[in-house]
Amino acid sequence: MFSRAMPQIQVKCPNCGQPFATSLEQIIDGGRDPQAKSRFLSGRTNVASCPACGVDFRLSTPLLYHDGRKELLITFIPMELGMPRDEQERLIGQMTQAIIQSLPQEERKGYLFVPKNALTLQGMVEMILEGDGITKAMIEARRERLGLVEKFLDSDPETWAALAQAEDANLDEDFFGMLLASADAAMNSGRQDVADQVLHLRDRLLELTTTGKHLVEEAEAQEKVFEEVSEALNELGDSPTREDLAKVIIEQAQISMDRVPMLVSLLRGAMDYQFFLDLGREIESAEGEQKTFLTTLRDNLTTLVQETDRQAHNIAAKAVETLQEIVNSEDLDGAIRANLEGIDDTFLAVLSANLQNAEQQKNSELVQRLQEVFDRVMSIMQESAPPPLRLINELIRVPDVEQARATIKARAPEFGPSLLQLFDVLMTELATQGGPGGSPVMIRLQALREAAAEALGEKSDGGSGTPIIRLGDREIKPPAPKADGDGRGSSESGIVLPFTRNRPKKS
Repeated sequence: MFSRAMPQIQVKCPNCGQPFATSLEQIIDGGRDPQAKSRFLSGRTNVASCPACGVDFRLSTPLLYHDGRKELLITFIPMELGMPRDEQERLIGQMTQAIIQSLPQEERKGYLFVPKNALTLQGMVEMILEGDGITKAMIEARRERLGLVEKFLDSDPETWAALAQAEDANLDEDFFGMLLASADAAMNSGRQDVADQVLHLRDRLLELTTTGKHLVEEAEAQEKVFEEVSEALNELGDSPTREDLAKVIIEQAQISMDRVPMLVSLLRGAMDYQFFLDLGREIESAEGEQKTFLTTLRDNLTTLVQETDRQAHNIAAKAVETLQEIVNSEDLDGAIRANLEGIDDTFLAVLSANLQNAEQQKNSELVQRLQEVFDRVMSIMQESAPPPLRLINELIRVPDVEQARATIKARAPEFGPSLLQLFDVLMTELATQGGPGGSPVMIRLQALREAAAEALGEKSDGGSGTPIIRLGDREIKPPAPKADGDGRGSSESGIVLPFTRNRPKKS
């Protein structure tokens, strides 16, 4: 990963006049730092947040974008800076030299000396996307979908049915994906009212449009399968044998091979070397169609397990890389904030494992540094979490459950029905990551959701009555590495909610 310390500059809030220090990012190496690229493309680069009034504003600064794999070097000098030509060339030369000096000799090629110039920030974004194979036509299609979102939000909800009928052909899965992304972005920036409005629009369009109805039907089918598989596993009790699990896997695969990916996501830990040996013996003793079926099942399981392990390895390697960058940074808070997108459950597990290893090795200097990283990560993640997540985190740690229930009842109206959806996402995420249903965190989440539902005048059923399209759309992913020890970074540590990464694949 390309790592360059971001300078701290002093700025003044344009809203309240409060001066404060913030990081400034001027060089983005998208090829070696995908997180920096993601921040830029999502409009989060150089966005400062006033600690006094909470207003976000963008810092106007020269930028240089580099991607060695695509031989792409782009510069952007904001016109409002009024920078003289010779000063522009001097600054671009300095930033280009920083990139060149970071590259091995064999990667220093001619494109580095003839950078492309973007006249606007949006133009820079489009150049990067075109380098990724996203054509101007695709970008224009995205703009049109965004225009449709704005068209609905600017109109009276009473007219949505007629508008949905007129635009039905344009309201595709990408459109629904944009709705979710817009709601997520609004929530993360503290604009809960906008998030609620977008989610309300999405719920209505799921009912009114051809694509929406299809997505709901598809999700209902997936939810039914998930419930059937879960029920079959729950019937095995608390201590199922390898043979019990193998029997369930075979039975579920006989119903449909489409269930195999879900089985791997839930039971990867049981699919060890001995499991495949036993399955091989069963294949040898089988005949005819059963032999063919079991062979196909073994091949599918092997492929999926290998892919799951590869993904898990890549995720863990990325977490190690991110941790290494943060630990070695002189600006600890700046490095953490720059890598917020990569700080998730896997990162915390890697951090926890390294901390425990340092303790066992009696490396006091490393223990102190890793503990400092852990403390600052938890603090910054809590600060950067959307308001409803911050509230839930705080209430998870309140010793008195009745006090926590009273608080969520009093404040639930601030967030509206989307608060219940948030509870459901969190409980689903905890459950699908292997969190026990009777864990203290899960019990507290259920109690808080019930209280919030009462305050909002909605029926509480522990989450099962909420729109099931979300559960059906959860992304199947390898489980995060589990670290033994005192629970640092685990779901039982208290602050788990900001690290949820539940990215729907559809809608």
